[in-house]
Amino acid sequence: MRSTNPVLRNIGQEATYISDRPVTYANVTTKTLFLVALVALSAYLSLYFGLVSYGTLIGAFIVGFIAVLIGTRSVRLAPYFAIVYSLAEGMILGVVSLLFAAEYQGIVQTALLSTLLVLVIMMLLYSTRIIKVTQGFASIIVIALIALIFMSFLNIFLQFNTSFFYLIVIISSALSALFLLLDFKVIESCVESGADARYGWILSLGLLVTIVWIYIEMLRLLAIFGRRR
Repeated sequence: MRSTNPVLRNIGQEATYISDRPVTYANVTTKTLFLVALVALSAYLSLYFGLVSYGTLIGAFIVGFIAVLIGTRSVRLAPYFAIVYSLAEGMILGVVSLLFAAEYQGIVQTALLSTLLVLVIMMLLYSTRIIKVTQGFASIIVIALIALIFMSFLNIFLQFNTSFFYLIVIISSALSALFLLLDFKVIESCVESGADARYGWILSLGLLVTIVWIYIEMLRLLAIFGRRR
């Protein structure tokens, strides 16, 4: 099973050999928590020192994008560029969170709790096999993602009504959660195949990308609920 997460999909075939120092679930979990902590620290420091400008955001986006590309393709450089991505993404999320918080009181805290809740629920659904991740399941998710991208472009250029935008946000939120299942499948495959521990950084980076996506979607979804009150 190859994940449709752009960070994880390239390692499915590479990480198939048995290592004397294999990756473990604890290894991936520890690294993911470390990267999440870096995102939070970067977000806080960027706001504390006033690093809020269009130039800073564009620069952070470019740096984060490049870091993901390199971190995906180089096992040796993955630890360093996973950290770079976390710091760059933290700056972006700090500003995004501030903008939402200025408009909707308590939305950031609720989005954080919602993201954690989604993560726990999807872990339970995956571990209990209530939702089985098969090749057919992955194909449906990919088709849904392509449809979502197409709908988003239509909304930008044709300026549909607000209800259409709400539909896009709801679909995107659901997809971000389902992508976790694909990530879990790749992590499980790497652990069971005895892949080298160095792949833990790539797995953690891929998981972080999905978690960030979920958090942003939770912010947008909660903002919609806030407008309709």
